[in-house]
Amino acid sequence: MILSNVYTRETPDAVNHPEQIQTYLGALGNRCFISTDKIYFEIKYTFNILSTMQDNDTRTLIAEVGLVSRNKVDNYFYVGGSDGWSFSIHNCLRSICLSAEHKKQNFDKPIKIISNSNTARTHVSGRLGFFVNMNRKEFSVIDKETMKILHTFQRVNSHEEICPAFAVYNPRVVEVKVVMTYSYDFQKIPLFNVIA
Repeated sequence: MILSNVYTRETPDAVNHPEQIQTYLGALGNRCFISTDKIYFEIKYTFNILSTMQDNDTRTLIAEVGLVSRNKVDNYFYVGGSDGWSFSIHNCLRSICLSAEHKKQNFDKPIKIISNSNTARTHVSGRLGFFVNMNRKEFSVIDKETMKILHTFQRVNSHEEICPAFAVYNPRVVEVKVVMTYSYDFQKIPLFNVIA
């Protein structure tokens, strides 16, 4: 439910301990998806930038939510650079962006500015919604401020199980916390007879 690179009461095994810095990859969801699943979930993210990021470094990752084949998740540092579909928060010239990335479709594009500053002492928080529709092979991100769909990946499929993946990065540069605040399984909606 909570992933952080900061030591708190809720996350006592934070990843900024020296022995974890080079090995931490994130967390795989406890449920993978089958072809008929329709799942919606929301996250709240907060981060504090500890040191100003280099303007020309556009790949300093902060946090990531994605889908990835179960057998691929440990082979790569981040989901979007592998065989997965990823929405990541990262340094983006002089700002912080949310980007959509999928290596196999050769897609890597900023879809929203999260913060207009990438300097030390910048504090940012926000909420994002995610909808996984395996029946239609789609994975979408929703801006909870505007309630608009920012991007939808098409053709989300794999020969292996597809699982949600969550990660926080760069504890020397930014303190990050990601909290899953809500989830809903549309398969559990009761059926009603509608009389017209």
